Amino acid sequence: MTTSRHAAAAGGGGTATGHAGGVGNGDAAPGDAARGPRIVFFTGGTALKALCHALTLHTHNSVHLVTPFDSGGSTAVLRRYIRMPAVGDLRNRLLALADSAVATPPLVALCDLRLADAGEHDTLMQRLYALASERDPAWRGIDPLVADVLRLHLRWFLEFAPSGFDPHGACLGNLLLAGGYLRHGGGLGPVLHLFSRLFRVRGTVVPIVDDDLHLAAELADGTVLLGQHRITGKGAPGITAPVRRLFLTRTRPEGGGTDGEADDDATGKERGQGVGTNASAHPAEARVSVSGVAARHIADADLICFPMGSFYTSVLANLLPEGVGRAVAEAPCPKVYVANSGTDPEQLGLSVADCAAALLAALRRDAGADVPAARLLDTVVVDTRNGVYPGGIDHEGLRALGVELLDAPVVRVLPGGERSVDMAGRHDADAVADLLPRLARRRG
Repeated sequence: MTTSRHAAAAGGGGTATGHAGGVGNGDAAPGDAARGPRIVFFTGGTALKALCHALTLHTHNSVHLVTPFDSGGSTAVLRRYIRMPAVGDLRNRLLALADSAVATPPLVALCDLRLADAGEHDTLMQRLYALASERDPAWRGIDPLVADVLRLHLRWFLEFAPSGFDPHGACLGNLLLAGGYLRHGGGLGPVLHLFSRLFRVRGTVVPIVDDDLHLAAELADGTVLLGQHRITGKGAPGITAPVRRLFLTRTRPEGGGTDGEADDDATGKERGQGVGTNASAHPAEARVSVSGVAARHIADADLICFPMGSFYTSVLANLLPEGVGRAVAEAPCPKVYVANSGTDPEQLGLSVADCAAALLAALRRDAGADVPAARLLDTVVVDTRNGVYPGGIDHEGLRALGVELLDAPVVRVLPGGERSVDMAGRHDADAVADLLPRLARRRG
């Protein structure tokens, strides 16, 4: 059943027919965001940046389970020298949820500051040492207490980072998080907790696993792509055939080596089936469990959301660790998928129903093949008036899956009513942030 657009958008105690969880019992009253619903997002990337800003007006209790598998750009360089999870998406989410009185433009600019891609190694390292001093102009306009803590983390990075670290293109915010990771002997928990308090983050940011792992994808044509950047197409061609299987591995994109093995192919050249030069066979799948912290947040959720964003590398990747599917199935709350509007290079024309089926399949691999859809994913949100879905929606396919369709005004209206794929409107952050709390099931 397709839910009425007007019912979906209604406020207060309005009820949307066809939605298993009901509407209107989860929205926080104005000024009551501190007691807002616990909305858990399986996410990564930057697609939710605007939504995070808008969401803080409704709840300060959202939880963001972030994929720490990025393998491109300066993150790849950092992870080549330090065996650690990727922290770029974690950094972005902390800043997006931070109190704007703390995360001022100077602080955001500092955390996003990148060293030059070119230049002498020693010159770039001297720049990092200069940034560790309070006299550097980059610290102007930043709260002195916050600045002191961040400089301490930079000094820790400079003290504990492996010799020979390549600073070209390094992101300062990532180095600050890496400094805390190194200082505490590995593990992101302490530094994320500290930065959350320091930035007065209005929500919780947690990696789905706290481990040094990478993504790999087997495509329908037999190609195997190793590394998130090769799947999503950032700095690489991306996928050319539908994804048959997505999995985690300890094999590194630089050359296919695992822990303790040398980087014989640090440039990431590909041959054979798309993996690194050292890998003569498919990278081995790593069986890892969801972090205990993430599992507890899933269990306590008032709403679980599979949001818009890169479908495989930002959303489905979060469902790969063991225990995720079981935790979702056991959580007594609504589960919602907000389908992408416009082109997602990773979907290659998949319909909305195809994406819902992929989410259910990933969850059932852990929860069990016979778990009903209602316990894993009960509602898919689309906007048939303003959204553009290149693969179609496939209403019959959704009905066959046992998933409800909620048609709501969540996509921005473009001038002139333009609805081509190239000009498709993206999600309206305020509209999505208003809708999700209304779908939440609050527990007494």
